[in-house]
Amino acid sequence: MFRSKTAILALCTLTACAQIEKESLQSGTGSNNSQSAQGTAFPGVYLADTVTEAPGHTGSGYYDRNKATNGVRGGGTATGSLDVFSLDNSGTSSHIVLSWAGKKVKNSTGADFIIYENAFYSGGNANQRFMDLLFVEVSNDNVNYCGFAPDFSSVPESTYSMNPAHWQRFAGRAPVIYNVDSYNLTATQLFQDNDANAEGDLGGGDLFDLDNLSADNSYATGCNTTLRDELKTNGFRYLRLTPAARRINADTGAAFVADAASFGPDIDGIVARTVE
Repeated sequence: MFRSKTAILALCTLTACAQIEKESLQSGTGSNNSQSAQGTAFPGVYLADTVTEAPGHTGSGYYDRNKATNGVRGGGTATGSLDVFSLDNSGTSSHIVLSWAGKKVKNSTGADFIIYENAFYSGGNANQRFMDLLFVEVSNDNVNYCGFAPDFSSVPESTYSMNPAHWQRFAGRAPVIYNVDSYNLTATQLFQDNDANAEGDLGGGDLFDLDNLSADNSYATGCNTTLRDELKTNGFRYLRLTPAARRINADTGAAFVADAASFGPDIDGIVARTVE
């Protein structure tokens, strides 16, 4: 939904100013500030390179699905990237499914893939962030999916929290520092997580380990213990991202809460550790 620049700046807060201004351009009336694919990832950095589903794809602006596969171009801890594919908390762009040209992402030691969304710190405070949270689910047939049983633990759960510690096993929590054009990193560097907080120490992003897959089927995704164990043992072909605001929180009976300034998550890319 388009808003005039004046109205947007009037709504702008320290927390979300950069995000609101960026997302005002999604109507297509603003300029397209995305970068072309100039950088090349190091060998062994397995970027998801195929968009299997993207209902919101228009080929223009932030609804160009190619921006989810053309290389990660993070904006750092203080702002989000503009080279992204946007999902909607409500609207046509309901989800995106990505894959690795028919290959499987395998389960190896430690985290197995990294989701690069568009979070950033508020006022430089790592414990207060603008976040667009995501459900992460994996599959071998793009029909039946298992996820990571994400949990929102703030009290009360009807009120949004800017603290990433309250959003366990969601994606969209960590800023993206990795930038293939200006801060290129190897796979070893990208997956470094010495403090074990599921965020890349050097490149940012949200780290996920297939060993933590859940058999929960609360959202009727087709998951069960057999499928979960198959995915953990043999890997997956498809990865689906869905805005948390489109899912019902069982603890409240309402949709998961979102930042008041949020329109929806912005996908910069996904990197796998091992593919076969």
